[in-house]
Amino acid sequence: MLSRTIGFLLFDQYNVLDITGPLEVFDTARQLNGCAYRICLIGEHKQAYRAESGIELLAQFNLADCPSLDTLVIPGGSGTRESAIQAVYGPWLKARGKDTRRIATVCTGAFLLASTGLLDKLKATTHWNFEAQFRRQFPKVRLINDALYIDNGQISTSAGISSGIDLALKLVEDDCGAALAVQVARYLVVHYRRAGNQAQFSEPLKFQQKADGLFADITAYIMQHLQQPLSIDALAEQAGMSQRNFCRRFKQQTGQSPGRYVESLRLDYARQLLADKDWQLGQIAQACGYQSADVFRRAFERRFGVLPGEYRARFTEKT
Repeated sequence: MLSRTIGFLLFDQYNVLDITGPLEVFDTARQLNGCAYRICLIGEHKQAYRAESGIELLAQFNLADCPSLDTLVIPGGSGTRESAIQAVYGPWLKARGKDTRRIATVCTGAFLLASTGLLDKLKATTHWNFEAQFRRQFPKVRLINDALYIDNGQISTSAGISSGIDLALKLVEDDCGAALAVQVARYLVVHYRRAGNQAQFSEPLKFQQKADGLFADITAYIMQHLQQPLSIDALAEQAGMSQRNFCRRFKQQTGQSPGRYVESLRLDYARQLLADKDWQLGQIAQACGYQSADVFRRAFERRFGVLPGEYRARFTEKT
């Protein structure tokens, strides 16, 4: 079995989840006997580096004695935007980029990589909160501001924090197949896996920003029963309310009817499946709770202005 060394870059003021999230994905794949991954932590010196949260991780290798890498992961954090850190790590990254199969950034790790010029003319993404700053500093990068991650082949970028896990699952799938990636996601109890073109602000998140605790669990219930009819009666019963009161309170808080929200979740999930799976339309329609492929096709076109097949083709062209 081919052994692959996955290196994680350390510096002061990194985001610890940007490292530990993807690291656990790769190491879980190793534990499940699917991929022969070897993990190593790399810093300017062999020393401890402090995260923004105060947690310290110890670099096993310095830049000079770092072994050959299959994949290099650059985390985000305020340190990536410091010119002093860019000056130290930039030349090393440019040199390493020539013989490293993959370089992946998480969150504002894109700032550090972009400072080397390696992202010039490529599509990339970063955390939504730093979009304007990134555009000012790196106008040659083709920034996509609403993607969870973008995979250019040798270089990948992700939007940050939890999306680094999505990107790592994608890389495991590339290396060892979808079956293992699904096993890893299940073991880590995470959603397998959000498509890269999925917006950083999903339909459930938009809903949660508007709704209070009264409807806190309704999204989870809908997603767990997406293949079922999901009548207003069933949703009202789940919320412990009368049908009339449920509809009134739901619309007051979210600005849309329960039926409209269910359809939004169905179609949001359909977009993910179209981009991520090669399933037939009938399979996707069934997975999303539509009675037939025709009903699904009409609903999709009504919402997005394109047919499902056209959407899939456009996504394929972009990636």
